[in-house]
Amino acid sequence: MYELEKEKYLGNTKNIFNNTQGIAVVETEYQSKVFEGWHSHNNAHITLFLKGGTSEKRKNSTIDVGPGSLLFYHSDELHLNQNTLFPSKNINIEIEENLLKELQITEATIEKSVQNAALTKFLILKIFKESQVADTFSGDTINMLFAQLANSNSHLDKFEKSPFWVKSLNELLNDCWNENPNLQDLAQVLNLNPITISKHFPKYFGCTLGEYMRRIKINRSLSLIQTNESNLTEISFLCGFADQSHFIRTFKNQTGFLPKEFQKI
Repeated sequence: MYELEKEKYLGNTKNIFNNTQGIAVVETEYQSKVFEGWHSHNNAHITLFLKGGTSEKRKNSTIDVGPGSLLFYHSDELHLNQNTLFPSKNINIEIEENLLKELQITEATIEKSVQNAALTKFLILKIFKESQVADTFSGDTINMLFAQLANSNSHLDKFEKSPFWVKSLNELLNDCWNENPNLQDLAQVLNLNPITISKHFPKYFGCTLGEYMRRIKINRSLSLIQTNESNLTEISFLCGFADQSHFIRTFKNQTGFLPKEFQKI
């Protein structure tokens, strides 16, 4: 068992961006067998898996992760990786303790925000994109994006305490992720008045119905782009977009990348 210092990971570090304000963006690749024992990291971090995958063991659980998976790590949290697929690649957003104090938030706050998985992934990709720009404004921009990520859990308490129909609606929307349901259709399935959904949706979901459906669709497309041999036209229709140009615009708006750029990461 050993502890990894800041900005150090078991794989090969491809790129590091440190904004000197408490956030480091570390791109890591795993090309061959790596250490499979228990280890931890000095700093808390969020990892977005882009390619490959692994079976990750923690104290009370084992999680199989692949392209599009998202995990949060507390500082000094023990874990180990087994059965890693090669090549694998991920993006790590590392947060130093001084920044958490400055923002007056805890690691638990970040962990809860990561439950808002799709939005967290998109903000990580925007942070990663900004780290590649690496100009005068990038450090401050990354901090602003991270602050947005840290505050993305504001509606989760309301969601957890929501009426039963809200959770049923959430399951329904995720089941029909590649379709384009309207309020009338959803209300009919749930035996609700469309006005009820329209009035309360932003309170429980933190966005509009259109924004939520676009997040679900683009979130699904992340793994399809990285693992599927289908072309972008096929993926755009598979995800329920009217045409490829609409898919490309929406993907760029949500992630900061064009789909072909993301494919090449």
